[in-house]
Amino acid sequence: MAGEIIDANTLFGFWPKRKADIALETLLHLMAEKGIDSACTLSARGIFYDFVEGNRETLAAARAYPQLLPVGTVNPCHWLGCLDEARWLVEQGVRLFRFFPQSQDWTIDQAPFRKLLDEVLAPAGVALMIPAGMGFTAIARMATGIANPVIVESFRYASLAEAVVVMQEVPNLYVETHLINSPNWVELIKVEVGLERVVFGSNAPLAYIAAATAQIEYAQVPAADKALIMGGNLRRLLGL
Repeated sequence: MAGEIIDANTLFGFWPKRKADIALETLLHLMAEKGIDSACTLSARGIFYDFVEGNRETLAAARAYPQLLPVGTVNPCHWLGCLDEARWLVEQGVRLFRFFPQSQDWTIDQAPFRKLLDEVLAPAGVALMIPAGMGFTAIARMATGIANPVIVESFRYASLAEAVVVMQEVPNLYVETHLINSPNWVELIKVEVGLERVVFGSNAPLAYIAAATAQIEYAQVPAADKALIMGGNLRRLLGL
């Protein structure tokens, strides 16, 4: 696919849930092979073990490889140092924070996350990425009242109707693409919401980049719309 591709959803490190090669070198190889110009990424250590160590690994990788855009994460369940770490990440120039409540056994309506959001993330204006498993309606409630872009990742076609309705009502809500498994979802969102609210993500190396790019490449929309999805929208949201 011609044009700039910025992947909103990658990671690297070690994946404890199943046997998978998500080494940093694997991610970099896949990006080069599949024509991914830049990728938002984070160390899986920050999800499952220690968010401080994981963030340090993420920033080190981004310093070593300019095509990687560092993504910050903290676990509100492990409250000690959570706000300080988030503030430090903002000071380092991190513009996207991802959260993994299902893997860490918390929800977005709990007090620690709300405090993190109200005191650090909302004032900083950073983009937030939340898994669709939290529910679009609940995520929409969270997004209402803040100006931050909120990107919903890993949602499937069964949630498309709910996604469309809440996106029509909440203008700072966006969707990431890699799991939407309907042949006409791009065209539907173009009509109902607008494709400026969609960002490309692959979940590489856990998932195949080609499967993620194909659904955009073969969509029946103009090339300018595809360019927005594949890179233009995320560039705008992150101020790249």
